[in-house]
Amino acid sequence: MLTLLHTSDWHLGRRLYGKPRYDEFKQFLDWQLQTLREQKVDVLLIAGDIFDTTAPSNQAQNLYYDFLSQVCDTDCRHVIIVAGNHDSASFLEAPKQLLKAFNIHIIGSMTDTPTDEVITLSDKAGQPELIVMAVPYLRDRDVRTVGHGERLDDKERKLAQGIKTHYAQIADIAIAQQAQLHAKYKRSIPIVATGHLFTVGGQTMEGDGVRDLYVGSLGSIGAEIFHPQIDYVALGHLHIPQAVGGQPHIRYAGSPIAMGFSESRQQKQVHLLRFDANPDLLSQPLQTLTIQKKPLVSAPTPVNKRKRMSHTSMDLFAEVELPESPMLKAINAEAEIEVAIDAQASYKAQYDTPSDHLSGQMSEQKLSGQSSGQPYNVAKLSDTTLLQSLPVPVFQPIQTLRGDWQTIKTSLHSLKNSQQSVWLEVVYDGEEVVGDLSEKIAELVNDSRLEVLRIKNQQKRDQVMQSQRMDESLEELNPTQVFERCLIAHQVLEEQKPMLWSKYTEVLESLQGGQQ
Repeated sequence: MLTLLHTSDWHLGRRLYGKPRYDEFKQFLDWQLQTLREQKVDVLLIAGDIFDTTAPSNQAQNLYYDFLSQVCDTDCRHVIIVAGNHDSASFLEAPKQLLKAFNIHIIGSMTDTPTDEVITLSDKAGQPELIVMAVPYLRDRDVRTVGHGERLDDKERKLAQGIKTHYAQIADIAIAQQAQLHAKYKRSIPIVATGHLFTVGGQTMEGDGVRDLYVGSLGSIGAEIFHPQIDYVALGHLHIPQAVGGQPHIRYAGSPIAMGFSESRQQKQVHLLRFDANPDLLSQPLQTLTIQKKPLVSAPTPVNKRKRMSHTSMDLFAEVELPESPMLKAINAEAEIEVAIDAQASYKAQYDTPSDHLSGQMSEQKLSGQSSGQPYNVAKLSDTTLLQSLPVPVFQPIQTLRGDWQTIKTSLHSLKNSQQSVWLEVVYDGEEVVGDLSEKIAELVNDSRLEVLRIKNQQKRDQVMQSQRMDESLEELNPTQVFERCLIAHQVLEEQKPMLWSKYTEVLESLQGGQQ
């Protein structure tokens, strides 16, 4: 039996409103090492966005290389790493030849020789056991030819076609190799493909930091780009774990820790693939359970509509740090303009099971980053292939408290008495004017294990909106949002916006390319 672990979107080095999260990342990586050992994983596959920026900090790099060195001490025979849109292809590939000696295979960008993206892995006896289509994040410049005077719809069509063509080309190579190996060894070798992209119908949540990869053409990239002969498609980029197009073998693993407060009530997970699984595993009843998410203390707010990416709400370079100036420092940090999805909205995940940290019963086992390692979702992909999803523990609880002053006060008292270490976002949406909101909250959490990272005064926001002011916090704006504000301020006509957006994203793509 061959066991593969699919994970993605670690975003090592990411901060939460300026708060470093290295301890969380370290605990997750330690847990993942434990999982590799307990589940006897043969192949580890990381589907992009290993780092949060193209120039990761020394601490983030140390976590990464220390993890890889410890993987070499497990029974895991191979590691496959493909770059995401947050990663620097050149940075990841710099030690490529050295790491290859330890069976760590890295594909940072689309290769000049397509066969380099098809990797055949061998077992301990040197026999082929898996074919991997290691396709990284495909950049615009990699797959699209630029024509003189082309229109926006031409660009979108060429980009979508370029992505489809590349996957078809890599699939042809993998299938040909599979046929050759079958003829030689008289057995079928499974094919696993990777991808770091946004597929049609992909679900996101407001504030999760997901960047719009293929502007305008997102709806054109569907599950059909993956050849039906591929046994499993391991995707990265979207932070919500989900299947694509109703296909159980095409999956996003999602981010392993909550990247923002809007993800705080998701059950994070990793996927285990077991090829040639033994009959006992395959005969187990399938578990496809659904959980109603609940906050730590306050009652859930009504379900709101989840956001789907589109070129009208681009977020291509979210979380990029901008130069700070005295003017930007003076921007009001509490009165924020935000038309956003409720970060406390509950939703039904595509496949989940009850977990105590989501039902409000945060045990010491969860808080310490320990879990049983037992699957909470099982899907039979074929007569011999089993997919099992493992819940990732919560290493640092984060929570949004929303309501009027009395609700917030009661919730803070309850959390304070629980002696839990929780990072908080506090959203005041009461009708009463509370001018000293920050001071009152600071007084309540004093001498506790609670840490308030963000305060949103919706009452002030409403006042600002009524006066038609646009005061926003710098940390809430990314480059595309700044450009969007400029279009509004200059009253640009709707018919002119697509062309301007196209040129603007080309500039951003070019700037990012200069960092590779």
